Amino acid sequence: MEAKEFFSRVISPFVEKADGAELLEKLMVHMIEDDVDGPIVPEEIIHTHVSSVEEVIQAILKAKSEKKVLRVAGSAHSVSDTIFPKDGVTLLLTGDLRKVEIKEEKEEGDKKWLYCRIGAGCYLGINPQDPCSCLQNSACYQLAQKGYGFPDLGGIIHQSIGGFLSTGSAGGSLMHSFADVIQEIEFIDGTGMPHTAKPGTDEWCAVGVSMGLFGVITHVSFCLPEMSLVEGSESNYNFAESVLGPDEEGNSKLKKSLEENEYMRVNWFPQKHVRRVQQWVAKKDPTEEGTIKYDSILACCFVSGVAAIALKVCNWLLQSPYPTEFHYKLIGHALRPFVHLDDPNPFRDCWYKILPMDNEVPTESIMKIAFTEIWVPLEECQNVMDKLQKLFEDQQACNNLATEIYGAKETPFWLSMSYNQKMVRVDPYWWDHNKGDKRKFFSYFWDALLEIPGSRLHWGKYLPLPGQKCGNVTFNLTYLKSVYPKMDDWLKKREEMDPDQVFVTDYWRGILEIPAPSQ
Repeated sequence: MEAKEFFSRVISPFVEKADGAELLEKLMVHMIEDDVDGPIVPEEIIHTHVSSVEEVIQAILKAKSEKKVLRVAGSAHSVSDTIFPKDGVTLLLTGDLRKVEIKEEKEEGDKKWLYCRIGAGCYLGINPQDPCSCLQNSACYQLAQKGYGFPDLGGIIHQSIGGFLSTGSAGGSLMHSFADVIQEIEFIDGTGMPHTAKPGTDEWCAVGVSMGLFGVITHVSFCLPEMSLVEGSESNYNFAESVLGPDEEGNSKLKKSLEENEYMRVNWFPQKHVRRVQQWVAKKDPTEEGTIKYDSILACCFVSGVAAIALKVCNWLLQSPYPTEFHYKLIGHALRPFVHLDDPNPFRDCWYKILPMDNEVPTESIMKIAFTEIWVPLEECQNVMDKLQKLFEDQQACNNLATEIYGAKETPFWLSMSYNQKMVRVDPYWWDHNKGDKRKFFSYFWDALLEIPGSRLHWGKYLPLPGQKCGNVTFNLTYLKSVYPKMDDWLKKREEMDPDQVFVTDYWRGILEIPAPSQ
């Protein structure tokens, strides 16, 4: 099928009929014919498989004796530099290290709890890049079969238990946290010594979020609540009518909305000729009434393909040396069909099918997204919104996608981005097939938001370069110590656990200013 015919049959129904639509058609056809990018499937990375605690110990001791760096990969959902050594060993946890062991069910008061021990290599859901991963061997599915579950999950569940935990990842809730249900963390340190960290200890507070720099997490024990259905709705609004818009006093409704909704995620399309907000809100449903499947608009391969073409066109327009108002109108024509102002889309289904709302989107391929994630103290919500609205006057900062906003509950882990306080999170999306400099794009947000006191960055996502100026802040260890009050204690504990720096890559040495080991 020629590009012109493809557009007429496939794309046109998704493009709003308005001034500029005809030219938009010509631009899309041009992109289809002349600007196809390279492969979208990630290259295979070779791993060393380990299937037991003893094999992990031996791998660590071997790496130590050979003076090699050892790391562990889960689903590789983090930025690659945070995971893989340039010249070392990358472990993949398999076998016993992926098992879900049910210990016991207990009734305490009027609630039931499930005690279980899960291998750190077990994926929360299906990891589409691992041919051994399936629904039946995922953690969420096995727990749901027992009637229990995690009270909080991220937008996708491709990750391993160990990876999700050690990067401080979280879902979109101020009321629930993954850390709330953890009982023990088992890991092997850099000398090959096993440890079991328990709540209330320094070891527990330090290892919970440690980016693989303390050792290899092998198992995590949980005490899980009963979980059944989660219900809610997804709606699109013009900015002024959305949860981000102003209240009667002119202040953003963001903080109040995060506090009132059990689960909430917002995608803000701030482009000059879009200015719409997609709101996803949900709560636990204790009833066993019928289900209504949640369908993300991008879960359909056909629609995600159309979206990819629209994103490519928008990116091409933004790359123009001198973009004009007409360019920005065309971007609005391309993006608005994906945030229609329709009636709310209700849903009600099993918890692990609802909480990860982006899980069915092809985020490993055609809709692969890179992002930085900026965590700001919840009380600074108005400051965040003021700065973002000012920032979005620049259409280059608006880019061709949404900026995600959601919350996170406080946790006890020293290097958690929500250590001891509730946070609001800002995730500017960068489509991985864009042309341009993603770091330059992220810098718009680092410059605007990192100067807000207490702002922190997700360890597994894009970070500024060591020494980079971000507004009035310099991203270095001094900055990290200013926002993580226990950083010195964490670094000291890390050195105790890994005196020979078996787990320290050049990337982490630069970020945390870890001195090279003495010879």
